[in-house]
Amino acid sequence: MRRLTLLAALLALALPLAARAQQGTSAASPAFSAVVKETKKFTISAIDKPGRVVTLKNAAGDTASIECGEEVKNFAQLKVGDVVKTVYTEALTVHVEGAGEAEATSETHTSQAKPGEKPAAGIMERTTAKAKITAIDKVKGTATLATASGEQFTVTADDKANLDKVKVGNTVVVTYTVAHAVSVTTPTATKSASTKSASSKSSTKPKG
Repeated sequence: MRRLTLLAALLALALPLAARAQQGTSAASPAFSAVVKETKKFTISAIDKPGRVVTLKNAAGDTASIECGEEVKNFAQLKVGDVVKTVYTEALTVHVEGAGEAEATSETHTSQAKPGEKPAAGIMERTTAKAKITAIDKVKGTATLATASGEQFTVTADDKANLDKVKVGNTVVVTYTVAHAVSVTTPTATKSASTKSASSKSSTKPKG
């Protein structure tokens, strides 16, 4: 069993998947985009209320103990048997823009559950940066981009022919978005076997 901080646990429980960029359809403005979404569910198997530690178990039986700090609102609403769902979304878009100097912006949005509700939280981080195409390799089907800070990275086009529509020196806009969402629900109770048995007996006709 592992003991993790809340942030580390979220990262461990909602790992990103590899994504393949898809080519845009606009002939005038070539674009690349990729979206990855992964959902996982866990069951609360134990709660240490004084220590604010929750033990989660996945379908395979693996467990992880999470320390829930004061940022976890409505901790008292948690119960053993509750289902915790994590949703990880990652998106990347690259599109060609007119001439301009490279620049970068970033924003973060957070949300929390209302008082009295089951604990829930979400965080979304979006980074937008302008970069310039510094090299194009039509044989490999790649374009190398450079940001204002000097960082360089390479993107691969699914359709190599689209590289004919861009050239070294073009400015592109790169938008990278990552979102984590965590929610807790209580499973719907099912009819007990005793209720079904009583119903079966009541429908039996007496012998006469």
